[in-house]
Amino acid sequence: MPGVKDLRERVDKYIAKTPADQTGTRYGAVKDLAVGRFTAYASSIVEFRELVRNVLNKEGVPAGQQGVYFAFAMRLRSKAFSHSGTTLKDYVNGMIQDFTTGKGADPTILKKIASMILGEVIS
Repeated sequence: MPGVKDLRERVDKYIAKTPADQTGTRYGAVKDLAVGRFTAYASSIVEFRELVRNVLNKEGVPAGQQGVYFAFAMRLRSKAFSHSGTTLKDYVNGMIQDFTTGKGADPTILKKIASMILGEVIS
C-alpha cells in the first residue's frame, strides 16, 4: 500500500529533523539516547497498527475505509490502559455502538479488533 511508512522511515525522518548544530550541543550529546527512546516508543505503535491492518485486510476492508477502524482501535487501546473488567467491557460495547451507528463501521469487524486488543472475545 503506497504512503505507509515503516518504522525505519520514521526513525530516519526523526534523526534528519534533529541535527545537533540546529538544536544545540546539549541535545547533540544525548541524541543517541533520544533516538533510542523514540524507536522504542514508535515501534509499539507501528506493531499495533500492523496487527489492526492485518485484521482489516483479512476482512477485505478497502484502504479508503480503514481509517474508521484505526480510530476505533487507537481509542480502545488508550482506554485499555486506564480501565479494566466490567467498566472496560461496557466502554467497548458503547464504542462499538457509537462507531456502528455514527460512523457506519461493521460491528463484527469492530468486535474482532476489540477481541484482538483485549485478548478475550467481545460479544
